[in-house]
Amino acid sequence: MEINKYLYSKAFDKALKVEFLTNREELFLYAGALYSAMMWSREVNEKNRVILKKNKYVK
Repeated sequence: MEINKYLYSKAFDKALKVEFLTNREELFLYAGALYSAMMWSREVNEKNRVILKKNKYVK
């Protein structure tokens, strides 16, 4: 799986703004979790777009 560098940098940027992280390892883990959530939401949005497009054809 190829990493989307732009999206990872956005996730890392957001992770840097969080105050409860105490060390570097937590920062990278949190950024990774944010990145995963962003990638998941992209897949869900794409699936919903396809469903809505097909639904319009049916009507």
